Amino acid sequence: MTAGTDAAVCAADAAGGGPASYHVLAVDLGGTKTALATAAPDGTVLHRDAIPTLADQGAEQVMRRVVEHGRALTARTAADGHGALRAVAAASPGIVLEDRILLAPNNPGWERLALAATLREGFGTDTVAVETDVKAAALAEARWGALAGSACGIFLNLGTGLSAATVVDGRVLRGAHQAAGEIGSQLLGTADTQGAADGRAPLEEYVSGRAIGDRASALLGRPVTTAEVFALAEQDAEVARFLDDALDTLGVHLANLAIALDPDTIAAGGGLTRAADRILPRLRRVLERAVPFPPRLVPAHFTESAPLTGAVILALDAVAAQAADA
Repeated sequence: MTAGTDAAVCAADAAGGGPASYHVLAVDLGGTKTALATAAPDGTVLHRDAIPTLADQGAEQVMRRVVEHGRALTARTAADGHGALRAVAAASPGIVLEDRILLAPNNPGWERLALAATLREGFGTDTVAVETDVKAAALAEARWGALAGSACGIFLNLGTGLSAATVVDGRVLRGAHQAAGEIGSQLLGTADTQGAADGRAPLEEYVSGRAIGDRASALLGRPVTTAEVFALAEQDAEVARFLDDALDTLGVHLANLAIALDPDTIAAGGGLTRAADRILPRLRRVLERAVPFPPRLVPAHFTESAPLTGAVILALDAVAAQAADA
């Protein structure tokens, strides 16, 4: 149990109940799937649910389903003797601000979604926390995973997109605009003439899961998935060279990030790490060659559940903060 959950248990006791006198709701708004979970004050997950996000239907419809399923999940949790709902936390793609969400092009209407206010209204609680999905994942790794005890660590998300988050002494570095770690926007080199101002993310368009599949399809003249690219690289020299170039490019950018931040550990997570046996040695080779004090590069502890686990922690921390202010 962590300091945050210890404080949350104390908050429950101070309110007149035992450790099971309340529960929290966590939501991970994924690109294709939305995961929900209720958790006890010690962080134990009580009940889960998952629904299609159907982001193309717009933010209003997405959130209507989230509230509907979230209410059903919390009602089930309460009926099982786990008390009332005390807090809700959600992790979302993009840069999550109070009144809108930026840089979430795959989620129509997100730029007008006041996520925290929607959760407050939908669940009838003022104890709400919201966070960018990669930062929620980094928090999960820092509190309960591969970055626990790290003085300075980086969570690298290798999925459909590409992003990172930095943790310093257990706290997630957000930056002045909540955008710290958006490495997908990094320029590949001086030849890049378009960047964030043009709605482009040069590095993400080169080496993310989606980009690897798209670029390999163009190279081969036929559609291939990212998983097929990694399989083909074991037997096709041209595909192997293509993939190694992509990973070496990512390695250079990761090394530059490590030089700037001096982390002791980098934890790599996301769907692409199913191919960790090929990816991590390639990245590690660049880090060891380029970084004055090379960090450990390890697989993340959590896989698909990292943002949801981070949302659980955010909700419990919100309860603890509310108790401390009382």
